[in-house]
Amino acid sequence: MEFQLVKSSQEPLFAEALSLYDEKLNISLYEDSKIFKQSLENKYTKDDYIFLVGIENDEVVSLATAHYEATTNSSFLIYLIAKNVPHHDQLMDDTLEEVKSEINKLSNQVHERDVNFIMFEVPKEPEDPDEETQTAIHHRQEFLQNHGFRKQHEIDYVRPSLKNETSSVAKDLYIKPNIELSKDIYGTSVKSNYILKYVFANKIPRTIIYQLLEQMKLRKTTH
Repeated sequence: MEFQLVKSSQEPLFAEALSLYDEKLNISLYEDSKIFKQSLENKYTKDDYIFLVGIENDEVVSLATAHYEATTNSSFLIYLIAKNVPHHDQLMDDTLEEVKSEINKLSNQVHERDVNFIMFEVPKEPEDPDEETQTAIHHRQEFLQNHGFRKQHEIDYVRPSLKNETSSVAKDLYIKPNIELSKDIYGTSVKSNYILKYVFANKIPRTIIYQLLEQMKLRKTTH
């Protein structure tokens, strides 16, 4: 497998990657192509946004996207998906390692060291899952733990609803730390990544995002 970075929504790989995204997640229920285009092309995010595709036999087989937040030297992994093929898990492993490498390239350009941590939202675990759901949860947990991610319990994490911005959706937040995280570093970095993603990339009004930050007991910022 080879990897390529997409830098423009006009590149053929952009449309191919979104077809995989739609196949895996159903674009009608998740973020539409506008959000990806905004992330790639608006002046606040385009230089620190990673849109990475994995290619096998001239076909897009995986996708990872992430924002790098330079002020706190941290990153927000947004999507990590791979085609449903027999070696799906290997595609996921390889794609995650590659996107981590690209994040660290950005980090080293600014700070001459690797990123402090990477955060990743995942669906919240239901209280009483059925057997199929429990198996999927266990597989996800094992995958993330094998790559150094740990579920955090410090914040009752929510993200804005993708279809109704004034409401929120509870999520689980996983963190891959590369340094020992003090409370100040941790909270400030989560907040900064949250604003980068949802204010500057998604263009959700600041008032809505600040309300969610307050709900999570993260202080307002002067961004």
